[in-house]
Amino acid sequence: MNSLSKLLITFLVSLALSFFLPSGDSRRLSLTSFSFQEMAFGAPETTIAEDEEEPEPFKTDVKHEDAHDPLEKMNRAIFVFNDKFYFWFLKPVAQIYGVFAPPGVRTCIKNGFENLRFPTRFLNNLLQGKFKAAGIETGRFLINSTMGFGGLFEIASLHFDLNPPPTEDTGQTLGFYGLKPGFYLVLPFWGPSSLRDGFGLAGDAALSPLFYIPGELWMGVVLRAGESMNNTSLKIGEYEDFKKAALDPYVSMRQAWLQYRKNEIQK
Repeated sequence: MNSLSKLLITFLVSLALSFFLPSGDSRRLSLTSFSFQEMAFGAPETTIAEDEEEPEPFKTDVKHEDAHDPLEKMNRAIFVFNDKFYFWFLKPVAQIYGVFAPPGVRTCIKNGFENLRFPTRFLNNLLQGKFKAAGIETGRFLINSTMGFGGLFEIASLHFDLNPPPTEDTGQTLGFYGLKPGFYLVLPFWGPSSLRDGFGLAGDAALSPLFYIPGELWMGVVLRAGESMNNTSLKIGEYEDFKKAALDPYVSMRQAWLQYRKNEIQK
């Protein structure tokens, strides 16, 4: 049996096993990727007395006037474009995909992509002096890459109690060393960002193994699009809830994103 046949059999076995994975574990579904729930509802749960008002879910301590948004007109136009793209294309495609791909399979695929981003998390932990987190990331990568069939299965936390540390990226490292966010940006197909995080995205891409896949550029685009569709299928409803709770979705998104990134850097 040649190596290609062995690889194919291993992958098929992994997919078959994934049908028996629990599909309701939302903690594992959003460990490291950006999530509207993490961004807007990330505060620790508190008990609310009967005579107290429930806190606003999207309220932040980033004031409206603190958001440097000189490109607001352009950003709003891109925000509308992304909104239409989500409702008219990405969501319907993800829903159809979800009919044919069980939650366990989709979770395995998500885990595999996250495992491939180990170099980004590892190096940015080192650059910030977070050596313990870098060690945990290394241990998780080795375990999940071997026993977890290339990272498809979350073995490190389930069986070795190696839970993932806070995710670090290039934008956070730049912020760690004092670089301010700069002006707010909304990127087509991507969403909220900033001048600093825009440069950070370029750094993250350069550190990702997906960037160096041999072949034409379209292969990387297809992989990124497939990952986006897979992740969207696991989070349908979050963006809808976000919009329903916001008087002005654009402002709410901007304020929540700036607060989210501020919190991520201060971890």
